[in-house]
Formats: sequence, structure tokens, C-alpha cells
Amino acid sequence: MEGPTATYPEVLPGVDLAVSAKLDGFGHVLIVKDAQAAAQPRLKTITYGLEADGLRVEKDEASDTLRAVTPQGQEVFSTSTPRMWDSSSTGTARRAALAQESDPGVQSADLPLTLSPDALTLTPDQDLLNGESTTYPVYLDPNFNGAKQAWTIAYSRYPSTSYWNGANWNGSYKDQPRVGYEQDSGGKSRAFFRLNSKGLGGVQVLSAQFQITNTYSWSCSGRSTELWLTGGISNETTWSKQPSWSTKLQTKSFAYGYNSSCNARPVDFDAKVAAERAAAGNWANITVGLRSTSETDTYTWKRFNNNPKIIISYNRKPNTPSSMQTSPSTSTNTACNVAPYVTLGNTDVTLRAKISDPDGGTVKARFHLWPTGKHPNDAADGVLVINRDVQVTSGSMASTVVSKNDLKRYEGFGSGGRFSWKVSALDAHTSSGYTPAGGGCAFGFDSSRPSSPPGVTSTEFPNGDSGTWGAPARTEGSFTLASGGVSDVVKYTYGLNSNPPTTEATPSSAGGSVTVRLTPTHTGPHILFVVSHDGAGNKSDTQAYLFYASSPGIPEKPGDLNGDGHPDLYAVDSTSNLRFYPGNGEGRFGARMDVSTTGQWAGSLITHRGDWTADGYEDLIARRSDGKLWLYPTDGLGRVDEETRQEVGQFATPGEPEYIDPASVDQLVSLGDMSADPDAAKVDFAAVIGDTLWYLPGYTGGHLDYGYPIADTGWKNMTLVSPGDLDGDGHPDLIARDTVSGQVWLHRGKPGPDGGTDPFSLADPATRTAYATGLPATTHPLMTATGDASGDGVTDLWSTHLVTGSGNLMFHPGRATGAAQPPLLVGSGGWHAIRSIA
Repeated sequence: MEGPTATYPEVLPGVDLAVSAKLDGFGHVLIVKDAQAAAQPRLKTITYGLEADGLRVEKDEASDTLRAVTPQGQEVFSTSTPRMWDSSSTGTARRAALAQESDPGVQSADLPLTLSPDALTLTPDQDLLNGESTTYPVYLDPNFNGAKQAWTIAYSRYPSTSYWNGANWNGSYKDQPRVGYEQDSGGKSRAFFRLNSKGLGGVQVLSAQFQITNTYSWSCSGRSTELWLTGGISNETTWSKQPSWSTKLQTKSFAYGYNSSCNARPVDFDAKVAAERAAAGNWANITVGLRSTSETDTYTWKRFNNNPKIIISYNRKPNTPSSMQTSPSTSTNTACNVAPYVTLGNTDVTLRAKISDPDGGTVKARFHLWPTGKHPNDAADGVLVINRDVQVTSGSMASTVVSKNDLKRYEGFGSGGRFSWKVSALDAHTSSGYTPAGGGCAFGFDSSRPSSPPGVTSTEFPNGDSGTWGAPARTEGSFTLASGGVSDVVKYTYGLNSNPPTTEATPSSAGGSVTVRLTPTHTGPHILFVVSHDGAGNKSDTQAYLFYASSPGIPEKPGDLNGDGHPDLYAVDSTSNLRFYPGNGEGRFGARMDVSTTGQWAGSLITHRGDWTADGYEDLIARRSDGKLWLYPTDGLGRVDEETRQEVGQFATPGEPEYIDPASVDQLVSLGDMSADPDAAKVDFAAVIGDTLWYLPGYTGGHLDYGYPIADTGWKNMTLVSPGDLDGDGHPDLIARDTVSGQVWLHRGKPGPDGGTDPFSLADPATRTAYATGLPATTHPLMTATGDASGDGVTDLWSTHLVTGSGNLMFHPGRATGAAQPPLLVGSGGWHAIRSIA
């Protein structure tokens, strides 16, 4: 996984599959990596299974496009024409999943499409796939785009009338926007469209087309129509109350649909400027307007379909490289470009860095190594010992080997035997900055000192320098530590992702090997650091063994943060530190682990239910005392890291009614996934602000979509508890405890019109049911529902119970129907000092 893109290697020999969910659509790109892969018979035709519950999928034979519509005819998603292209443009890498046009210089072709009731079949162009001039990799991309968000007409004959989404239009074709002058009525029309641009923030826009079908024109004689970037529209938009016409994007002369001489057809306008502004401003949507250049010529009159698309080809700058490593290891307790530096003996040195791109796919790492102080940018006699590009899959560790002969050649080049190195990441269009930003990571090299770092081998987790993936995370593996040819090794010290290593292992005889068993906790790269010690106490250089743990492929149970199948608990204590309590079944918890001891968690609101980062583990969401909302990815053991947190963004901006100031939030709980929108994140929220209950939908990339109140009053004295889908009907529920009376209510989620859960059902007092009594905040200040501890498939509750001079933790077994079961004591003493639980 890398951001919204999952890359599945070798789905066919030599072929990777990249699946992306982004913007207003999703894409899956087959990446044919070489000519041998391209020649296999299975690429003559490619068949995908097709399932669209409740929708009808239709094909347009003329354009080889698909659209899925509801039984009422409302379009939900559509495709543009499937395309394939090669890498013949300099540095060309994967397009974004929503791209339509290939880059200049790329060889490309359409992918003919055949539709059946349960499958779609693509037929690659074999001349392009296997051509002598083809540059690999070749990309095959069927893509799916969401439909428009809203549209309206401004009509001069009725200047105060709104025609929002075609409403109020009494004539024929009320579902078709129109522009231009119509002499029979003397009316002038203009059309506006609001389109989704969520997730576009910060990207480099390569191209953008606004595509709309001209269904009918006054004649086949072309007249000019203009596309503009406009202000926002609403159901109040009329001829007299039009949005601003801020920037003309393009003027095109055309006329289609009058008769068979000029059949209806799509028209593309250049919308790059609009997309660039949306990217710069992180807009949630783009609004454009169509109007005729002349509004006195009846030949300008045109009608259009109401389902335009904005098709954007974009690129995001690769992330700055991270996890700078060498083998033998040269890491210390300081930054890699800060003294003291480790000196290595006469050995080859492997340089490594984690390379990633928000768009996923293939990325290059550019390694520079030079004698310290002698980079060509800094010295007239400077020289790069290594100037090398290494291609890897995004999210992997790129590595390159510097031979000891190259190091020895420049050992005396005025640097005292010290070398510096740095790395940048490159995609087809741009590059990241270098890591480190200033100078370079450094190490010493002494060719006169022998170097024999220990060897490491593992069957379950083989060496990952070539990109090989091992067993799933949380699988125990055997690692054999060998002496590296040193006959008097009497001890090894090792550490998984921990350097310097401190855990000891002793071979049965001097110079022998020893096997240790270790369990990597999370998916992705790991480093096993190993040092050998001889009988005189001398240490070897540090071996840094890279390996990859693959994804377990099994979703965690709700609330389970360490993979043992039991729901776990976070707590903020009286010293403002964050604790983690591992569940051990039946509602009890094991010994606490101090997750954060910074003393800065006072007043924090914490919640966890759902995986916002798509790494397979539940995330912790916290509104901290700084008034900001933070997303903390967990590591598979319940730990969080301040360095990996990210601030949760919002599409609404300050001043908009939908904008939520996190500092104003009094309560916050993660509900799980409420939406049927495939672009939405799997984490949505309920929040209490004052006396109002708000619904805050999550969106991919750590953003909140536009929120809205679902109950105006009556929530100031309620404690929110999120049990997820308590009754097993497929819809998240919400528990609310009256802090004064102690009455606990269950609000059952109900189906919404979009196929998800109706947020308003979580606040409907008419349908709530009593779930527990006798739990006022004066005696039970804290409540939460982290998961199913009793194993009956129903989420359970916990509360803190104040007793004289202390406090206990109570367990309330849940029931799918009726009220919760009587509480049980599961934690004695000390819980009065806890300030928050989740």
C-alpha cells in the first residue's frame, strides 16, 4: 500500500496490478514490465469480473465507454475510453488513474471493450504491446469516473426562477442543460456545473479536460460556446443571481445533434487552469459555466447531457526519501549528517532509503555519494563516486552497493577517509528534495581495517534488498546469525528495528552460528541489526539485514490494536500521558504499556474505530490540547509515534458553515464506515459541539468531508459511545448516555438513500431504545465501547466507577437486542485517575 494505491506484484508473470482510489473515481492499471511478459497468451484479451449491486451497467458502442445507472436512470459512475500506452516519453511513469490523454511522445492506443452481464473484456493492441519500438513498461488502464455533483440553468425569460438540477423547467428535455439564444421564445440560457475535485490539493496538474455531450443544436452550423471558471452555485442560482464569471477557459465552435449529418457527440474543453486553481486551493469542487459567445444569434442554441466529467491527468511530487540506512550500519544516536560518525572497515557498503510516491507505482531513487567536502556543487575539484538511479516500487527500500574498491580509490581525496551521501526520489515529471536536506549522511572508511560483519539468513523473511517479500506480519520467523568468517566469535547482539542492538545470543561453540526467533509486527520493511563479538571483546561492524513482512490479509477485529483478537483500550492518565491496555478476553485488560510519556495529553479527546490510513491497523484519532485534530497510525502493537502523526484536514474552509473548528469540539467518536461512497474513508465521526450533534464524514487522505448537524439540541449532557454495528444489521449504531440521569440510549443506524447508513437515524429520539440505567457521570465519569470482548459478536461497554478514594473499571457485556447485561468488575483501584478512555 502507498496512500490510496495498492500494488499487487506479479498477478501474471512480469505483470503488476496497481489499484487506486482517488478523486471522483477509481482505477486499476496493469503494468506489463517487459517484452517477455507482453508476449504471454493471457494478454491477448483481459477479462475483469463485473458486479454493480442495484445498478444497471450500459455500454456506449460508439465510444467504448460504460456507465452505471440506478433503476431511476441516475448515473452513478462512468468510464472514459480505456487506454493503453508505453514509456517511450523520457522518464514516463504511470499516469494517474483518472488520466485520459497520454503524455507527449508516448505511444498509445484505445483498448476495445466488450461488456457481458458479469464481466468486461479488454483487447490490447498487440502491435503496441509487442512492437519493436515499444518501451516498457506498458500500462493498460480501464478507469471509472464519478458523475457530476450538481447543475443548474440560468434563463433570461424567468430571471428569478431557479432550475436546480432541472427542477422547475416545464418544457421538454428538462434534464438537459442548455446555452445560447432561442428565437422562438426570445430567451437566453446559460448552464453551470459543480464537479468533484476532492483530493486534488497539492498535485501538479498535467492536463484537464471538461467533457460534455452536445445532444442537440439549432443546426449543423457551428457557433462558439465558451467554458468559464465561475463562482459557486446553489438552488438559489438564477439569471438575476448568477455566480461570478471569473476566468474564460476556452472557446470552441461546434454544433452536434441536429440531424444525422452532425450526430450528438462529446466535446472536450481545456480546463487545466481550473484544475490548477483547485489543486492550489485544495478545493472540494470546481464550478464551471457554459455560455454562448453571441447571445443574439439563434444558431448558438445548444442542449447538453447533464453528466459532464472533468478528466484530470495529474502528478504528485514524490515524498522525500526516509529511513536512510547503510549495511554495515553506520547509524548512531544522532542524525546521520551530525558527528560522531561510524568508521567502517574494508568492505562493500550498501546504501538504502525508503522511496515512495503518493501516486504509487514505480519510482526512482537517485543516490549521490562523494568524498566529504568534495561534492561538485561545493568544490571545483569535486567528484561523485556514485551518481546512480535505482528503480523500485513505491513504498520500498531502494538500495545500491558501493564497492570497497571505489571507496578505497577516493579514500585519500582530501576528506580524511570520510564519505557523504544523499538520496532524492524521482517520477516521470518531477523530483523530491534530497535527504538529508543539508550536506549528507556521512561515514568513515578505513581500508586498512578488516571488516567481517555477521551474516543473517531467514527462510520466512529472506533478504529484501532485491524487493523480495516475506511471510505476513505477526508471523514468527527464524533468523540464523553467522560469524562472517571470524573463527573466535563468542557472542552476538541483535535488535529488530533497534540500533544499537542489545539482545544477546550465544553460539554453542566459538565461530558458530545461532538461530533466534523474531516476530515483525507490521507490514513493510524491517531491519535486523546484528553485531558479533570475539573472545577479546572486539565488535564487528553492524550488519543491517533488510527484510519485508507482507500484509496478513485479514482485517483486524474492531478495537483490536495488537492482533490478538481482543479489543484493547487507550487511556489518558492524571499525568497527561497516553496509556495502552491490551485486552485479554472477557472484558479484562493486561498490564498497561506507556505509549506516550510527553505529559501533553491533558484535555485530549481520543477515539479509534476503523483504518483511515489503509495499513491494516486501526488508527487513533485525537483532538489534542493544541486545538488540532490529529491522526496517529498505530504499529500493530498499539503504539503510536508523534513523528508519524498527521493533522486532519478539512475541505470546508474557515468561515464556511460546514467548517468545524476542532478546538470547539466537546466530544468526538469514530463511528466506523457510514458511507456507500467508494471515495470516502472507512472512518466517519460523530461530534458534540455545544448542544448540537454533528456528523463528520471522513475522506481519503486524512481529510474531513463537509459535515452537518444531525440534531440541533439535547446533546450537551450526553456522553457519546460508538459501538460500531452492535446489532449486526450492517449499519453502525450510536450509544448516548445522559450524564445527569444515568440513562443509556441505543440509537440504531438505519439504511440511507445512498446505500450507506442514514446519519440522522443516529440522532432520532423517536426510534432510540433504553440500553442501560443507573450510570450518571457523578459515579461513572467515563464510558466507551471498544469492541467485542466476550466473543459473542456483540460490542461491549466499559465504564469507570468512582468508589471512596479510588475508582474501578466496570465491564458491561452487550446484547444485540434488549438491554446490556449487568456490569462486572474487571479493574480494581486507580481508575479514578484516568481522564479519558477509548
